Amino acid sequence: MTISRGGRTASVLAVSAALVTAAPLAGRPATAAVPHARQAAPSTVRPVAAPVSRTVTLVDGRRVRVDMAGGRVLAYRVLPGGAHGALLSFGVGDGDRYAVPADVMPEVGRQLDLSLFDLTALARQGTADGRVRLTWSSAAGTPAPAPPGVRLTSVSGSTATGFLTPASYAEFARAVRGRDLPRTLRSLRPAGAAAPKAPVRPDFPLHTLRIKATGLAGAPAETPMGSIVLNTDDVGRFGAAVPVDGGEGDVQVPEGHYAVYTAFVDRDAKGDETAFREVALTTTVDAGADTTTVAADESAADRRVTVTTPRPATADLLKLTWFRKGPTGQVSFDSVQVGDPASEDVYVNAQQAAADGSRYVVQWGGAAPAGGAYRYDVAFGSDDVPANQSFDVLQGQLATVEHHFSADPAGTSTGAFFALPVNDYTRAVEAVGEAVLEPAVDSGHSPMPGTRTEYVGTADGGQWVYSDLTPRATTFESDIQVFAAGSTRRIDWAHGPLAPGLGAHHDQQLRTCTACAGGGSFSLWFPTGDSEPDHIGSEAGHTNFALYQNGTKVADQPDVLGAQVPATDSATTYRAVFDTDLTGTGASQSTRTHTDLAFRDPGPADPALALPADVPCPETSCRIMPALTVNYRLDTDQSGTSALSDQTMDLTVGHLSYDGQGSRAAITSAAVSVSFDGGATWQPATLAGTGGTYHATWKNSGTTAPSLKIGATDAAGGSLTQTVTDAYTIAAGSSR
Repeated sequence: MTISRGGRTASVLAVSAALVTAAPLAGRPATAAVPHARQAAPSTVRPVAAPVSRTVTLVDGRRVRVDMAGGRVLAYRVLPGGAHGALLSFGVGDGDRYAVPADVMPEVGRQLDLSLFDLTALARQGTADGRVRLTWSSAAGTPAPAPPGVRLTSVSGSTATGFLTPASYAEFARAVRGRDLPRTLRSLRPAGAAAPKAPVRPDFPLHTLRIKATGLAGAPAETPMGSIVLNTDDVGRFGAAVPVDGGEGDVQVPEGHYAVYTAFVDRDAKGDETAFREVALTTTVDAGADTTTVAADESAADRRVTVTTPRPATADLLKLTWFRKGPTGQVSFDSVQVGDPASEDVYVNAQQAAADGSRYVVQWGGAAPAGGAYRYDVAFGSDDVPANQSFDVLQGQLATVEHHFSADPAGTSTGAFFALPVNDYTRAVEAVGEAVLEPAVDSGHSPMPGTRTEYVGTADGGQWVYSDLTPRATTFESDIQVFAAGSTRRIDWAHGPLAPGLGAHHDQQLRTCTACAGGGSFSLWFPTGDSEPDHIGSEAGHTNFALYQNGTKVADQPDVLGAQVPATDSATTYRAVFDTDLTGTGASQSTRTHTDLAFRDPGPADPALALPADVPCPETSCRIMPALTVNYRLDTDQSGTSALSDQTMDLTVGHLSYDGQGSRAAITSAAVSVSFDGGATWQPATLAGTGGTYHATWKNSGTTAPSLKIGATDAAGGSLTQTVTDAYTIAAGSSR
């Protein structure tokens, strides 16, 4: 696909992430590259790769944390600091994920290569030192001067290399925004990136869709950010980000119905952003028309978005999303996140609801004034885009959530916390895990350890999903949380010991089953667990996974989370041995774990093991494995430290479950022991309780970093043993 602008030809940015069916999809785990869609059984062992988390820097200085596994981006989050301004995020046909600062989009495909914003490639390359390494070329026979802000390192004819530093991001961004890059510049891209490929033309008839952008004064807009163009019949046929240059942008599209979203930025005399405006329009491209024109008038976006709260709060997040359902049930969306909602006005245009279905969602977050320990996260949704864009947060529509953040005492003092509202449309397009999540809780500066009170909006259904990024770069994500107005809930984050666990899940439609079989295959992978049974975490460090099938070792590989292997529907015995090692990562707690899990798959006869249809699974006709899992609630403070002489811990032993489905085999035994000499000797703890719910006690003594070991069995012959080295810290000077 190509676009034509004033005689120039530039590549179009396809937006494949904006499509899925309206029905719940097979998703993927937030921490592992388990196959995304249901598929045929594997003929060989397929490893489930351990995640890799890296922070990459875009050319405007914006920092993005990218979680990857198996070479794929699983999720990405904008981190505090760096540049402000709207950010557009999408994917293209090559499977990579992209994030483009909106005010540089008119130059993408012109002088700036799309690869500059390829999060997948940038994460592979790594920018740990904060530098962005670049290469560029100039017109044949001309020198290749360094763009503003770029430090030149080498020149060879019409090509050159150099880099940006944290001190020069702003200078480069100003040059891009002001169209001050060298006129001879032809292609600026990351060092090592391949030269731009020739555009591929589709094999169906194309017609011209022309976007005419008019500014507030009525003249052709000189600096619109560009348009997102989506085919609402089938976005798989066309979805693109289209630069609009000099008030006009042409793009070749197939016939059909389209949604066109055009964004504008207003600036003051100093060039600072004062307002963001988005004009959403629809049009039809007929087969008999050579050219279809869409008039995007900036003045149409005259409805200012405002949010008021019962208690004082300063906006740190504003995200607007337009969802459209096509006649076949497919859903497309356009989403923009405003860089500085506290100082930048935002305007949209009113729209009627689409005949086939639509949803407009405003997400807003605000932090308490300095010294306040609360924040608001609210969402408002409607089928139309209402003329009244003033939203009042009503006390009667709020739930209260007490977030308790724990952190390894060896870590730093701050982390980041993220929130995203969920509705039927976001489930359909997998916005959770795909969309960029902006930081909440004091713009990401969440004290860890620490506590925050969150007032959560229920006006749009009260469904939310959370993500916690700890100081030691561990990520924990929740299942979908449903809040009722007036309710109060406590959620603990990263409370140790942190250890592999399959979990007990509810409404987990956005991550794949951790241990399931069906359709000729079996898969199992181990996420990291904390004290909440629905949390799925990822850790940096080394792992080793071994799997036995009817006593035969079928997988044994380092640095993976699990495996998918061929299987039959006949009764099969499995044993998985999983080791983690965080030594050398800066962690002082839960530095090593050893998990030995065994169970028997009885086949498809037991209806209690049937996986709910809305839970993603890499197999077909999935059944949940009757695998034991354990949940710890250790009596320590939020730094994982205990000053107690008589240590206590609540222990829950159960089975992997989804929405109440899972093994109902009785828990027949449990044991807890503790070591104060690095595992050389073990002392049994006193255990009270039965049926999977226990209370353990023991005396703290000796080392300041005890290890824990648990064991459990069930009536179906399943067993679990788990050892956690340096499970917690004994406070210096405490009675032991």
